[in-house]
Amino acid sequence: MHIDQLQIELRPRTNSQALDLGFALLRSHAGAAYKAYLALWLPVIGVAAVLTVFWPHKAWLWAFGAWWLKPLLERAPLYVLSRQVFGTTVTWQEAVRAWPRQLGGGWLRLLTWGRPLAQTRCLHQSVWQLEMARGAVARTRRQVLSRQGTGSTAFWFCIVSFVLECVLQLGIIALIGLFMGNSKVANPFSLLAALAGDGDKLGYALLMLAIYGTANAIIAPIYTACGFTLYLNRRASLEAWDLELQLRQFKRPAAEHARRRSLPGAALLAAVLLAGTMGSAPDSMAAAAVPDPACKTPGDSGAPLTRTAAVTDEQQRVRREVDALYASPDVHGWICVKDWEWKRQEQKKQGERKIPDLPDLSALAAVMKVLIIAAAIGLAGWLMYRYRDRFPAFRRRPAPLRATEVGGLDIRAASLPDDVTGTVRTLWAKGERRAALALLYRATLSRLVTDDGLSLTQGNTEGDCLRLAGIAAQQARLAEGRLQVAAAATALWLDGAYAARWPGSDLLERRCAEWDAQFGPAGSAP
Repeated sequence: MHIDQLQIELRPRTNSQALDLGFALLRSHAGAAYKAYLALWLPVIGVAAVLTVFWPHKAWLWAFGAWWLKPLLERAPLYVLSRQVFGTTVTWQEAVRAWPRQLGGGWLRLLTWGRPLAQTRCLHQSVWQLEMARGAVARTRRQVLSRQGTGSTAFWFCIVSFVLECVLQLGIIALIGLFMGNSKVANPFSLLAALAGDGDKLGYALLMLAIYGTANAIIAPIYTACGFTLYLNRRASLEAWDLELQLRQFKRPAAEHARRRSLPGAALLAAVLLAGTMGSAPDSMAAAAVPDPACKTPGDSGAPLTRTAAVTDEQQRVRREVDALYASPDVHGWICVKDWEWKRQEQKKQGERKIPDLPDLSALAAVMKVLIIAAAIGLAGWLMYRYRDRFPAFRRRPAPLRATEVGGLDIRAASLPDDVTGTVRTLWAKGERRAALALLYRATLSRLVTDDGLSLTQGNTEGDCLRLAGIAAQQARLAEGRLQVAAAATALWLDGAYAARWPGSDLLERRCAEWDAQFGPAGSAP
């Protein structure tokens, strides 16, 4: 790899930032990467479609076979991106022609026992294809690249890519289903319903295969590109590519004047050159790397670093710059933390008087714990009971008032005459039709309440009363004949009182006879 030709900016990145860099890389070279993948993926889907035509009952098997070959097909877009990122333009035709030569290494693993466990292949494909590592070397490289959470990131990104692919398939199915429904209401699951039904099984199987192929063609290059940038980020951090690029930019000074005008980054190069010349003479500037004399660096033996004496003023200036560089907290591999300690703490520990062994009080502690918890629960319960009126949930709801009137009509038994139907006939003959129907209706409700125990409350309407009577009849608490009489009396009252549709005399006479048959002229049950 010629890292000086990299087309991306090298800097320390987290794994999530490295994945995001893959999206940017794919956007820059989307045409060649997608075309290279489609040139291999479409023939595979075409073969699966032909097999589905001849064996439609095994359509799932042909789609599964296409999925099984995905790791090898992903090497085509990886070939494109691995060349483009180093400044080499590659067309999709060149990638397809070079694809057979990219299959070596890992192909047997990815097509056999390793296929179900290939969730991190986006990170490891580059080891086989780009580094051309084989056997134990490839295994060691994969282990090194997977450290520091990189392998875990690749695994979860594979899961996320699979979920996105499934969501994309469901979205396409729902979009097609919106235009398939035969009813007036759009149903996004019409396609799934058709698959479960007795429709054209072959047509639906081919359509589902096309939906799967479309979703996979969109997600697969994204998965490959993000895994490749994750691989590049891991290698850059392992091999310090950014420092190597900085060192390659240093130029050998030709004269003393050129050395004085060199870049500030030459201090690091000078430190590397002077590392081999450290000898026996101490240098007071070496202590500048330690921010605090009380802070001891890991692995510090306590012996001061020594250097040879500076020969020129330029060498002294470079040493000062190097010391200032290493004194910066950004390059420390350790953190200095100050803490307070008692003076002569060791002497105090030695002079402490030994406390005699105390009896085991664990059982007593357990009992006290239970008592304290029980007391706390009891106190909370007593407070809730004591101030229950302040909690709406604990307030007693008043019992609903029993109805004494319905729709403004008095239904108390004391308000009724002894001969109900006789009084109704008399009022009707006098022309007081509303009063006659009102008496028949309220007498019916009164008898249902007193004789049959129908529970009516204040605020019930005529419809509520009839509904409650129907429920009582279903529960065998009210005779069916009485329910019919109540329904007929309610209908007469509603038609006459609210619609001014008065019944004929013969109909009223029949209703009175039915009422007498069920309730009796004096109100006793038959």
